[in-house]
Amino acid sequence: MATLLRPSADDIRLSTGEALAFIDVATGMPILDGLSCRLVLRRDGQLLGHARVTPSGVHHWPDLAPRWHQPAPVQADVFVRDELGRFLPLSLPWPLPAAPAGQVIGITVRGSARLLQVELLSAPGRVAPPGLASLHGLLIWQADEGAVPWARVRFVDGAGHMVDGASDANGRLTLHLPRPRPDKAGSPPEPAAQLRVFAGAAMVGRAVPDVLGFAAQPEVRALAGIGLDDAYVPPAFQAGEPLILATAGLPSVLRQLRLKTL
Repeated sequence: MATLLRPSADDIRLSTGEALAFIDVATGMPILDGLSCRLVLRRDGQLLGHARVTPSGVHHWPDLAPRWHQPAPVQADVFVRDELGRFLPLSLPWPLPAAPAGQVIGITVRGSARLLQVELLSAPGRVAPPGLASLHGLLIWQADEGAVPWARVRFVDGAGHMVDGASDANGRLTLHLPRPRPDKAGSPPEPAAQLRVFAGAAMVGRAVPDVLGFAAQPEVRALAGIGLDDAYVPPAFQAGEPLILATAGLPSVLRQLRLKTL
């Protein structure tokens, strides 16, 4: 579980109006470098400004005209990208959400400054952080064999470790979580891992998922096998190997996790 950031007084003073801080969902640690935040007017795509970043990783817009910091209907979007390729992109509505939702896991308010803590999810191909194991998948709709973009995925291993992730625009998924502990002689086997997937038409065609629409997707079923309606149960990790999620019964060259709507 991520730990909410405790911003310093300097962070709050520098963060005029609305501000953002980001947390790596895999490690629970603040992300201090490599991120770009652009504020873009929704009606015509006009760039309103690039965020400045404090040494502790707080992104803020001190030069933004005061009117853009006032409560109002959504007029713009913040587009967040990782220039180092570690995390999936996302967008947030501006003014920023009033309450935690989805990847927005906490809000700190001090005076007129408001800081949102936002989790970022691992991008496909990201190298596992030290001490973590990797899980990969390619998410495909069973009905038309199309890729499933920006699906929200929650994986819980037998020890209860939970990690959230998402597929990218091409359906590719990568998660990182604590390495499984070796089995001890005589100890009971751990419960089977669990996998939940949420996906829908709202994310189709989007270059960047918005956090609120992403969080609101309906649950779908990952299929255990072709021609079966049974829910997929992830296999156990093998020592030193990444876990590949795949529906049974497909040709060996197709390692895909097939999904269907409920």
